[in-house]
Amino acid sequence: MSALTATPKSESEIETEYRAIEATLLESATGRWFLAEHGRRARRLDSALLEDAIARLRGSLRQPPALLGQLQGEMEALKAHLAATRETLLARSAATGAGTSTHEILRAAENVHEIAWSLQASPFDPEGCEKVARNAGKLQALSQSHAIESERVVNAAIALDVAAQRLEAMLTTIGHELEVDGAPRG
Repeated sequence: MSALTATPKSESEIETEYRAIEATLLESATGRWFLAEHGRRARRLDSALLEDAIARLRGSLRQPPALLGQLQGEMEALKAHLAATRETLLARSAATGAGTSTHEILRAAENVHEIAWSLQASPFDPEGCEKVARNAGKLQALSQSHAIESERVVNAAIALDVAAQRLEAMLTTIGHELEVDGAPRG
């Protein structure tokens, strides 16, 4: 056997050596058997390595991440928080006159304003009528501001509903994945 050389061989030198060894082995029946057996074993080893890699890849794709259960718990908590926030936004206290719609408040303010203007034309108390008219105008402005705020609150509640629906869809997906994979639910 020759000593190892310190200089690396080029691709063409390696190919030439390979072909020379192959030709030598092909000259005898034992050499041909050895090459056939070596090829068969190499293919079997390659197949086993490939099958193992495919099995590991399949397993990693089907196994849920370790944090999937924790993610489900966090999303459930967020969903509950959204629902509580929505309820708080839409809650009407008894002090603000639950059951009275913004439309009714605006109509009443407009009626007071019209009465004040009609009283101003009569010979009663013009100063008092002017004060009533000023207060009716303030009441109307405040009512309009309240109406805008109420609409904003309703729109915020709708946005919370949409967010909760999206969370529910994600939770359904997570639940399905946990069931398919047989993982414990968080």
